[in-house]
Amino acid sequence: MKSTPTFTIFAGRHFYTILLAALTSAGWMVAGGWPWLLGKIGISDYGTPYLDSYAILAALDAFRAGADVHAANALDPLFRGHVYSDWWLGLRWLGLTRADNFIVGTSWIAAFGLTAWLTVRPKRLFETFWMFLILCSPAVLLALKRANNDLVIFVLMAGCALVASSSACWRWLLAIICLGLATGLKYFPAPAALAFLWTRPIGRMPAAFLAALLAVAAAMAAVWTQIDRARFVVGSGVYTMGAPLLLRDLGWQDNVSAIPGVGLILVIGLILALTRTTTGLLTEGEPSERMRSAVGCIILLACFSAGTNYAYRWIFVVWPAAWMARQSADLSLPLFQRWVARFACVLIAVCLWSDGIFCFYVNIRPAVTERNLWHMQYVLRLWIQPLTWLLMFLFAGWLIDAGLSTVREWWRARAASRPNVALPFSDGRT
Repeated sequence: MKSTPTFTIFAGRHFYTILLAALTSAGWMVAGGWPWLLGKIGISDYGTPYLDSYAILAALDAFRAGADVHAANALDPLFRGHVYSDWWLGLRWLGLTRADNFIVGTSWIAAFGLTAWLTVRPKRLFETFWMFLILCSPAVLLALKRANNDLVIFVLMAGCALVASSSACWRWLLAIICLGLATGLKYFPAPAALAFLWTRPIGRMPAAFLAALLAVAAAMAAVWTQIDRARFVVGSGVYTMGAPLLLRDLGWQDNVSAIPGVGLILVIGLILALTRTTTGLLTEGEPSERMRSAVGCIILLACFSAGTNYAYRWIFVVWPAAWMARQSADLSLPLFQRWVARFACVLIAVCLWSDGIFCFYVNIRPAVTERNLWHMQYVLRLWIQPLTWLLMFLFAGWLIDAGLSTVREWWRARAASRPNVALPFSDGRT
């Protein structure tokens, strides 16, 4: 009897992952080979491929030349100064220059693709096409076209899930290093330390959570004086995301809208959690899958609440989107729970695709005046931003429900570990 070739067995087990990789690679190559297609959906490289990785390499060249890398940089096409932490300047030790931009940008995209495919691992055909819709969405293509360094942060945050269900010391160490390095490089991953609450078994959770907090604290202390340079106002327009977009149009100033916005998200999230509208993020699916989903939800909530960001931040929705797709089709779950997941999937699709579809519509129309274009963008925000808020409410609900469940689980485990103490009788006997 002939044995089945190893490659055939591997392809059979990972067929949908291979199919997803093939589809997304084809989509990305089409977008890269015909840049006019990206132009139609409002994505431009301003004449410089991999614009954002180029900015970092230009900062390295300026540093070597003795220039102030934080001021306007004449070596950058847009004269951008270095707004990230100085940790990125450590790349100069690898001898990288602007001449290496194609290699650097392509390697970041490849690392992102491999990480997404291997962590998502679709199990059905509809999951494969759903993730293809996510990974080839305009918001993700924006990150790829610019080779934004969020792609690097995505890879690092995937490493945090190594601690989800293993007691191996090397996994714990690598997960903590990934979190600390990501925080030092880009700041916004700091709240993702909360995802270490997903560590199981529950007895190991406090140690993992404390280690994550210490790693974040150490990284933030190292770059604390550099954080202000990353705070700049992003105007309202296409390919942006954040709570201020809607609040500005409602007459709120950015400096007074943050706290009410966060409060509203927390209150609605708590209501969704207490009414059992958003459940399952702590129990449904593999531990590493749930932890990565939590990481994505936490990062997106933090970025959304903190201010306005460019739309490439949506790359972190890859993990929650994969988890929600599986929840929406899991017949073992209550019907209501599946429909909530389906509704969230619809909201994700709207958030990722709406700006690209809008730009395509504008670009195929006859010439539009600047005034009319501004009005059309305003109307678009009034329609889309409430849906984005709804998605953030759901994210908060899932996270709060999981957080409350974790506290209850830990308390029960702690109570069960206590030795039984015999109570005395009324006459003094025990």
